[in-house]
Amino acid sequence: MANSDAAFGFRPINRDGSPYNGATLRCVFAAADATAAFIGDPVILDGSSNSGYPGVSQCAAAEPVFGVVTGFEVDPDDLSTQYRKASTLRFCQVAPASGTYFEVQEDGDLTEAEVGLNAGYEVAAGSTAYGVSGFELDESDAATTSTLDLQIVGLVDRADNLLSGTGSSNKVAIVKFNDPQDKPLRTGIS
Repeated sequence: MANSDAAFGFRPINRDGSPYNGATLRCVFAAADATAAFIGDPVILDGSSNSGYPGVSQCAAAEPVFGVVTGFEVDPDDLSTQYRKASTLRFCQVAPASGTYFEVQEDGDLTEAEVGLNAGYEVAAGSTAYGVSGFELDESDAATTSTLDLQIVGLVDRADNLLSGTGSSNKVAIVKFNDPQDKPLRTGIS
């Protein structure tokens, strides 16, 4: 059976060598932000805040990542929406990128020889029906280049992730962000 081609963005799985325990930070998307956001999207601190909570916006490729959206707080005016609509104020929970490992689907046919290399990611709109991100690891970028966004740490070893043979494209990989926005000695944003 082939791997599913169903992008889900980034899912935290490990924090500083320990199992991920769900630790997040409360953040906010400003109403002025015209980009929709989804669970699994990487975000960057954008210099705004609301009620003392840091403002975030969806990352573009090659931007330092602050963290990944793991959920949105309930919108009392629209209880069924699982994502953040464009140009709406919405609070979210963010898993910090620094020290966290994530699962992400790759978009090609990542090989075991590419584990340990760096890669970029593809920015893509998520599902408005399910609220899930469309971001994927860009397998064609896999290289030793230090400026790429992600380090490929491994491939997920489980029954629903075919690692070789026919249908083994769209594997799920374990990655970490190479340039977390909260790394020490980074200049603050204004």
